[in-house]
Amino acid sequence: MTDFNETDLARLETLLTPLSQAGTTMRPDEVQGFFCALACGPDKLTIDDWLEDVLGDAPAFESADSEAEIKALLQKYYDAAAEALADGDLPELTLYSEEEGEAPDFRPWCNAFMYALDVVPTDWFEAADDEGFEELLMPVMALGGMFDADGDEPAMMEFTAAELESFKSELDEAVLAVYAYWRAKEQAPVTMRREGDKVGRNDPCPCGSGKKYKACCGQN
Repeated sequence: MTDFNETDLARLETLLTPLSQAGTTMRPDEVQGFFCALACGPDKLTIDDWLEDVLGDAPAFESADSEAEIKALLQKYYDAAAEALADGDLPELTLYSEEEGEAPDFRPWCNAFMYALDVVPTDWFEAADDEGFEELLMPVMALGGMFDADGDEPAMMEFTAAELESFKSELDEAVLAVYAYWRAKEQAPVTMRREGDKVGRNDPCPCGSGKKYKACCGQN
């Protein structure tokens, strides 16, 4: 089991937070939400697939050692999230508060989770083809602000403070349900469809023997 510990997180914060404040690099809480989505979904991705999304417009690495360190920490962070989900758990959430003493802010984590759906190769909703699938994501979408007003567009849905608090308590279960959904999809049997016309029992056998199908290959 990959151990991404507090020392690793502190170092990742040191490397990423200044960049996120000046550009589009993800903060560690956003990175974790993003990684959880990647690990949940049907696509098998490597660091080359997601590194650019995490770093955004970060400046070039100062040195080869700096590049190796950030890549190693991010890979370790991803592996820890993926392994926790595979074991039926959500990793301990990395959440920050807007102001000291305030409650943790779930929005960046959940927003980054949903952002992952925009960049992965598979369209989750199209691949799911299941009206109930979106319900699994409701806590993530609500806490990520997916239904909030956008410019002149009114809010698609509004939630009370109590409902939002309830979604926070349901987040672990929701993410694990999404993970389980895609694993079940992967293991679902494939329906084999017959190609060509059906051969009747009294029709000539398609193998060319000259016998009726029931007296030839149709006996098996």
